[in-house]
Amino acid sequence: MIRTFWTLQSKVEDSLKKHKLTLAQFDLLAMLLGLEDLNQQELAKKLAVTKGNMVGLVNRLSRRGFVKRVPSRIGRRANVIRLTASGRKLVRAALPDHVRLVSSMMSPLGVEEMRKLRALLKKLEKPD
Repeated sequence: MIRTFWTLQSKVEDSLKKHKLTLAQFDLLAMLLGLEDLNQQELAKKLAVTKGNMVGLVNRLSRRGFVKRVPSRIGRRANVIRLTASGRKLVRAALPDHVRLVSSMMSPLGVEEMRKLRALLKKLEKPD
């Protein structure tokens, strides 16, 4: 199972190189494309990374002009992370390639096998 994970992850990481993105950066940008007004702590939880890793991700993407920190409407001390126009353009350019690759990697499985795989993986995710 771990070998399969590493093989699939390596293929995804290689495909993102042409967009000059790491998998973690792509995940964050793709998440921000669908969600708005999340702070770094909420994003870290959704992406299952540490708060420290999230700070680094946001800093790197911010320096490249793909995301920005915006004061939250709820609390003055909190910032939410938003895509910039160039960040939105980048993730929209990378997304079709990513979807094609993932579809290709999963193509050996039929619909029922995919359903079973999702159910089994979900079962493994549950804490004891």
